Amino acid sequence: MTNLITYIQQHLSLRLGLLILVVVGGVFGVSLGLLFYQTKQKVEEEAVRHATLVLDETVNKISNIMDHTEAVTASMERRAIANLQPDSLLSLTRQMLEEQPDVYGFTIAMKPDFFPSKGRCYSAYSLRQGDSITTVVEDKDYFEQIWYKSTWDSKRPLWLEPYIDDTPRFLTSSEYNYSYIKPLYTSDGTPIGVLCTDLLLKWLSQTVTEVKPFPHSSAIMLGHDGRYIVHPDTAKLVRQSIFSDPDPEARQDIIPLGQSMLAGQSGIWAMKVDGQPAHVFYRPLPRTGWSIAIVCPDSDVFSGYNQVLNIALAVIGLSLLLLLLFCYQIIRHAIVPLNQLATSAQRITDGHFDEQLPHSNRLDTVGRLQNSFILMLQSLNSHINKNRQMNDEMEQHNQELQQAYQLVREADQQKTEFVQDMAHQIRTPLNIISGFTQVISSSYQDFPEDVLTDITTRMKSSANTISRITKMLGAASASPQQENSTREFTAVACNALCREAVESVSTQKPETVTITIESNVPDDFTIQTDRKGLFMILVELLGNAIRFAPEGSITIGCKQLDKRTVTLTVSDTGAGIAPADRSRIFNQFTKLDSFSEGIGLGLPLSRQKARLLGGELTLDENYTDGTRFIVTLPIGR
Repeated sequence: MTNLITYIQQHLSLRLGLLILVVVGGVFGVSLGLLFYQTKQKVEEEAVRHATLVLDETVNKISNIMDHTEAVTASMERRAIANLQPDSLLSLTRQMLEEQPDVYGFTIAMKPDFFPSKGRCYSAYSLRQGDSITTVVEDKDYFEQIWYKSTWDSKRPLWLEPYIDDTPRFLTSSEYNYSYIKPLYTSDGTPIGVLCTDLLLKWLSQTVTEVKPFPHSSAIMLGHDGRYIVHPDTAKLVRQSIFSDPDPEARQDIIPLGQSMLAGQSGIWAMKVDGQPAHVFYRPLPRTGWSIAIVCPDSDVFSGYNQVLNIALAVIGLSLLLLLLFCYQIIRHAIVPLNQLATSAQRITDGHFDEQLPHSNRLDTVGRLQNSFILMLQSLNSHINKNRQMNDEMEQHNQELQQAYQLVREADQQKTEFVQDMAHQIRTPLNIISGFTQVISSSYQDFPEDVLTDITTRMKSSANTISRITKMLGAASASPQQENSTREFTAVACNALCREAVESVSTQKPETVTITIESNVPDDFTIQTDRKGLFMILVELLGNAIRFAPEGSITIGCKQLDKRTVTLTVSDTGAGIAPADRSRIFNQFTKLDSFSEGIGLGLPLSRQKARLLGGELTLDENYTDGTRFIVTLPIGR
């Protein structure tokens, strides 16, 4: 005994270990009892918090499904109003299922006799059947069906409880579904039908049952009358209610729970389920009148506590061994930073330069080593980020250079095409004038008067073409200030100006083209504008119409929109302008057809003149019979 005491006194680590054993043993015994008591309360609070959170998440999931369903139904409502034709409505129901894989069926049911040619009933309906979609028109009386009548009578959107659609229609489903129904209104608020979006009940059940706060928990959902919409036992779905449980002992707890759920209340209910104590967490579902509940057995709720209790008993038995290993744990704790450094160094070796390490407050060698490693890593990250930034900037500069080079190439190509086009446009009329001049100078006495008149007319037309091109080039090079300085605003009679413009282009017009003037203003109606500028715009538009509509009709019109605005339109029945080219026609030196007459300045300069007159020149993109240009001008200055 004396030798043992001497040995303990000689070894400080052993003496400290025994002292720790005595102190910790006493404290451990008292703390363990308090720990178990506090743990049980905390476990119960955490279980309630977790189950409530899961329940709220489930309610949010269902609400998101409903929000999405209502949103896509509203989208279809707008599309249906915009396409109120039987075939279009039938196509829309199919598009709904193609665009929304979660939608099981979609119906657009019109009010009685909406489409007289289709009879009293017209309902476009699409149903998902496996991997395919079937679309039909149902012409049987559906006006007394709940999905139509309930929302038609209430004039508001509704969510229907699950049902099997077994009505005698051409297309039916043998599965339970639930539906969102919405009245269909025109833009002026007139009800014209009903939209019905069907979702499968099994998809809703899957959404509800997938989220479990505990391994053996289950979920139920009740309808307005207490019937089960979701239940672990699928045989009870829709057919049974929460009040039909045959167990008298269970009914004492279930009936008050069901009444509270149907009243739209939220809460926690402690009761027995299948003979075992459990907690039931329930919430109402907004907009539907339904209620959802999660049943959590107490064996799951307190499973963590029971595990802790078992572990604690094992810890008591191993406490002496743990105390003997105390020094080992201290050493292990001391080298934890070194292990972290080794792990981080390996990750950096693997290329993960964004590795993060906590700053150490230790003043020993290990703490200084860890902080130095952190500084080194930060410097390395800074260097890498700078290199990445430089690479990104260089890549951006390269892209900008490529874009600039492409713009230069396009400008050079446009210049070459413009010069070639100018040579062609001017050469043709010059050749005509030169040829006719030689013919007339040599033997004009031999030509009849009508032939000389024709030659003179053609020479004038060619000279006008050259003059027109020259004026366009001059106008293109002039500044807006120079253009404004030449403007002279006077009273201009619109109808007379239209007739003068038609007369001006009559020599260009082939016999296959007719030009008509339509006006809703009197001949004495005038506007304050620059006559010369407006005349040039109308002549340019009429000339374009003649060139691009060599057969058909051209209409020039004048219409007063209101007390301050008048429009002049030039329409033709030609091929029209492709949608892809409409954004380019007002660009200078741009021609849609390189073989056509012109130098690509007529429309841009006409728009410029219209704007200098205080108006605008636009293309009517809604005109489908050819091409129509609209000149909008103020009536007075």
